[in-house]
Amino acid sequence: MGKTALVVGATGLIGRELVEQLLEQERYDAVWIVVRRSKRWSHPELHEIVGFEKMDETLPHIDDVYCALGTTIAVAGSQQAFKHVDLELPLEVARVAKQHGATRYAVVSAQGASLRSPFFYNRVKGELENGLKVFGFEHLIIARPSLLLGDRESFRLGEKAAEVVSRPFQPLLLEKVPNAAPIQALHVARALIMAAEEGQGTEVLTSGMMQGMSQ
Repeated sequence: MGKTALVVGATGLIGRELVEQLLEQERYDAVWIVVRRSKRWSHPELHEIVGFEKMDETLPHIDDVYCALGTTIAVAGSQQAFKHVDLELPLEVARVAKQHGATRYAVVSAQGASLRSPFFYNRVKGELENGLKVFGFEHLIIARPSLLLGDRESFRLGEKAAEVVSRPFQPLLLEKVPNAAPIQALHVARALIMAAEEGQGTEVLTSGMMQGMSQ
């Protein structure tokens, strides 16, 4: 019997890549996703839960969790709304998934995540990382990507501008400062899935490490 995976943030940049790649993995018999609105994706191994409040009563046994939840303050509308998506929901997912048997949790954090960061965004990511450690998962995988590249459903002007400006320097950054180089969402997803094949304790994946895992 194969494993069962849970993906939250499945409609985002990394989340979509996670779902597509997980459905190709022979080690998973089922992939469950939690979304706010039904996407009506059609695949025999894909199962959808509409609404985070329904997770506890609907989820089966879960082995591995992949969390790609994330927004921006501009999109969320306030710092509190941002914390709800980027901190409170991932921690609630961890609580419910642990009760349903999950032993591995892979999460997309951010480069510079730290409780002591002068930046609100990175402090929240630091809170998330620390909060997840409390649950005692056998294997906690923390991805800290730099600027993410890929096709988003929603347009983010600041990220798009940064992508355009950094594009000429990407080869040099990859060679000299790999952790600062922009990274494709599909490479982050692939690295998380590869890391989830085995391992124990807390594992942190930097952009440079994830680039290397995708080569």
